[in-house]
Amino acid sequence: MGGKASMLVVLGFSAIMLVVGFNFNNVMINAVDNFADYYDDTIAHNIAVSGANMAANRLFITGALDEDAFEDLVFENGLINASITDFGTDQKKLVATGTYQGITSTVEIILKPSSFAKFAYYMNLFGGSDELTTGDTIWGPFHTNGKLTTTGSPVFYGKATAKLGLKMNNPKDPKFYGGFESGVEIPFEIDATVTENAAIAGGFYEPSGTPVDYKFVFNSDATITYSSRATGTVAWGPDTTAALSTFAPNGVVWINKGNMYVSGTVNGKYTFGIGQSSGVGNGNVYIQDDLVYRTDPIDDPDCEDMLGIVTGNNVIIEDTPANHSDCNIHATMINTKGGMSVENLNSFPAAGDLYIAGGVIGYQTGSVSIYSGTTLEHGYKLKLKYDERFLLENPPAFPATANFEIVSWWE
Repeated sequence: MGGKASMLVVLGFSAIMLVVGFNFNNVMINAVDNFADYYDDTIAHNIAVSGANMAANRLFITGALDEDAFEDLVFENGLINASITDFGTDQKKLVATGTYQGITSTVEIILKPSSFAKFAYYMNLFGGSDELTTGDTIWGPFHTNGKLTTTGSPVFYGKATAKLGLKMNNPKDPKFYGGFESGVEIPFEIDATVTENAAIAGGFYEPSGTPVDYKFVFNSDATITYSSRATGTVAWGPDTTAALSTFAPNGVVWINKGNMYVSGTVNGKYTFGIGQSSGVGNGNVYIQDDLVYRTDPIDDPDCEDMLGIVTGNNVIIEDTPANHSDCNIHATMINTKGGMSVENLNSFPAAGDLYIAGGVIGYQTGSVSIYSGTTLEHGYKLKLKYDERFLLENPPAFPATANFEIVSWWE
């Protein structure tokens, strides 16, 4: 190869190596820049996430967000800003941003009031004489702020929690298939005015200051048959049947003072409530016969019916012939002052199963059974199955707790 050719080869390889070296140098520079940008993005994102957690924690603890505390808050050499706005009818939207080196990252959280409907069985107080025993079965979350007492082998398929622990009477064999945890407190804070206000705004509202009883029979064709009487009297007034869509357009019924008697087949989604009383003579809901949906929500996940019951005192299984052989209830029920019980329990027959598809939430327990050892003598064996739809959906204007829970988190 001649001298000129050799020179061209050397120049060619030199040019190639210069280009390759330049490209390698650019790759190294870009890698450093990309790493620096990624670092800044990550720090900004972490600041935003921290701000979202801090603001949500403030909201959970105080029920409000002091936005001044989250305006240009210096954090990890960056800034946090957070704000909260109403989102829909009862939800809130929390937006938190983190800024670092001119880069801003955003986190958005949707929150809603936590509902006691998420419990299969919640009792604020679980008295010393109250107990669950062999034959009692609860599918779904259980909680009491008292001490859970068991005799024999009651079965808990969901997680069970109790603030004051567990007392086991002989034979000591409760079945906790979802686990048991002691020392957990969930305050009993319920504001039923949301239900009353909804009834006033677009449902059926009985404002009378004089106690008035109402009897409601749900019909499977989405109508309701009702009558009324002065509390303490015997005779009911004439029956009236109306479409629930016109009787209570938003699905909410509230009786200011008196008692409510219910039964039938529910078609649609409703909340029926009775105001609180300082005595035992009113503020109660009496179950006169089976109160069920068109299909069982435990067997039919596509069930379109839903019922919430809110009482100022108690839910009472009435001493009627229809209830002397099993009783079926599809509903989630809140007793803001009392609990669930059976009328005339000491003389009530051993009536089989009290089957509830939904939930029982109460201030204190009531008695639905009397046992001799593990033999049922009066009342019912409790078969409580949780309606899992209540994890995501509630009956209209059903009371919520004072606390919020996260529905969605977007980063």
